[in-house]
Amino acid sequence: MVAVYRQPLTADAIKNCARELGADLVGIADGEAMNLNPPDPKDPRRPIDVTEHDYKRVIVLAKRLSSGATRIIPWGDRTKFYNDELALSGLEEVSLELVFWLEDLGYPAIIIPPTHVDPWRYRDDPNAHMTTLISLPHAAVEAGLGTLGLNQQLLTPEFGPRVILTAVMASLEVEPDPQQLQHSEQFPGSYLCAFKHSVSMSTPATDVAPPGIRDEPGQRSAAGASR
Repeated sequence: MVAVYRQPLTADAIKNCARELGADLVGIADGEAMNLNPPDPKDPRRPIDVTEHDYKRVIVLAKRLSSGATRIIPWGDRTKFYNDELALSGLEEVSLELVFWLEDLGYPAIIIPPTHVDPWRYRDDPNAHMTTLISLPHAAVEAGLGTLGLNQQLLTPEFGPRVILTAVMASLEVEPDPQQLQHSEQFPGSYLCAFKHSVSMSTPATDVAPPGIRDEPGQRSAAGASR
């Protein structure tokens, strides 16, 4: 895109637009940093692998999932799926409107959905796990939306793990957001609750320390569990 057609744009303007369109959380990650530090170096899924033109900034959008659906006990209940599908549909609409808004200002953009995979990577094994184009939980961490739990799931201060993610990539000259520090003191109440909820159903509280706390082999964790 010829620079003369581009209107001035700031990170705050982008995030304000995303929120007005309906995103609950929004952050901007540095695409180059994601290219240099893929989650799995053996199988890198980088923004530049999706497009060589519009990867400089990765705008990560989040929509909270309804709490009511979590009160339905059966894990395969159709009502639970329906509520989550509606949240995903809403976030996809937000992403598309943000793309059109950016392009009206002269910045071509592309949506990265949470469920799209590369069909060329399929190896005729229906049981093999297919990963997405880029890891949106890791992109969300780069965009400052939260931190990763012990199962590599995104934990946000506002909604814990109950969010759905999409991303919009564009080559923008705006400041990316810093990562959130993985220290419990930064998130009084909400972050610790999100962490404790994510492990309390399967792991005794004394066996796991909050994300970011690591011990050397043979030492004891901050929670008092031996390693």
